[in-house]
Amino acid sequence: MKQPGAVDVPNILKEVLKKLSNNSPILGAAILSVEGLPLVSHFHGGTEDVAVAAMVAGIHSAGQQAVRELRQGTLKYIIIQGNRGTTLVITMPSEYLLAITAPENARLGLIFNDAKRAAREASKILRDLA
Repeated sequence: MKQPGAVDVPNILKEVLKKLSNNSPILGAAILSVEGLPLVSHFHGGTEDVAVAAMVAGIHSAGQQAVRELRQGTLKYIIIQGNRGTTLVITMPSEYLLAITAPENARLGLIFNDAKRAAREASKILRDLA
């Protein structure tokens, strides 16, 4: 049972993802921990958020290792392009990731800009309410 006056962080974050999905040509989005635990997701269709979280965390871990070994600072973004679409992973403060999927015909610059804005908004919510 929720405490009176308690803030429902997952629902607030879900609204951020819905707004991103409604304003951008994306197929879905999720916020997850770097350990691979889904916090909140908004995907169209039957996408399994637990499987997405695990895959994205693995990709992020490999990316972090590559950045560290190549002495390129801190990992900020990962872009994966397939012939049917793009997946973008953005590192957020407090050990969270934003992952979005977009169709192949989506303009990467627009998606990237909208996703960065959503990541900043979600980071602020997590920082202020956690």
